[in-house]
Amino acid sequence: MLKGGFLPGSVYSLVGPPGSGKTILATQFLLEGVKRGENTLLVALDEAPCQIRENLGSMFGLNFDKIMVLDGTLELRKYERTPLRDVSIVRHAEAFGKVFPEIPRSADLRNPEITITAIQEMIKVEVRDHKISRIAIDSISALLYFMTPAGERNVFLQSFLRFLSDLNATTIVTIQESDSPILDMTSIEYVMSRGVVRMHRWLQNNDFKLGISVDKFRGSEHDDSIKRIKITPIGLQVLEKQSKLEGGK
Repeated sequence: MLKGGFLPGSVYSLVGPPGSGKTILATQFLLEGVKRGENTLLVALDEAPCQIRENLGSMFGLNFDKIMVLDGTLELRKYERTPLRDVSIVRHAEAFGKVFPEIPRSADLRNPEITITAIQEMIKVEVRDHKISRIAIDSISALLYFMTPAGERNVFLQSFLRFLSDLNATTIVTIQESDSPILDMTSIEYVMSRGVVRMHRWLQNNDFKLGISVDKFRGSEHDDSIKRIKITPIGLQVLEKQSKLEGGK
């Protein structure tokens, strides 16, 4: 569909409703980098790393354990322009293979707060120290809940997406889309991303169907039609033969 794949060093938005496969596809992107000998990083902002490992580890096998993961789920509390504590003492990324399987105590108030500025600093350090070439941010929507005031959303997004672009790593940013789409052609995410891939989920014949389309892709030809996809034991797979799957439609 992308006529070859993402262009190196660019930032792409992966948009879709809950349950449409965004985290799986973002992880597959990182896993492909591992298979090619690259160092990859997942920045977990919605689900704790142990939960992601429990959900996806058996699907992707041993290479999954080599993906580096940075846990931002417990510390991230609110948006401030300056850090509330020295970022040198916050946690660092570790390989999924070293992630303990227990569920963390998400209500643990002893965990001190850090800021989005600190998250950015941690990402920059990991990219520098581990020569990261692929990043997945899952998801940027989690950061928006901590914006204060809400009117600064566009300012933050501009700053954050520019920060990601400056890292020179190929980056996927997942965005959770509700029934009322938050991403259109005038949104900051749409304008500043090199490309936009949209995940679809709809109810048909009492069963949920999944699909994928490419809304925007600068620098290369691409297929902009909606393709059916399914979740398989090895990840998401695009289904080419639409007519048989759709009952001849």
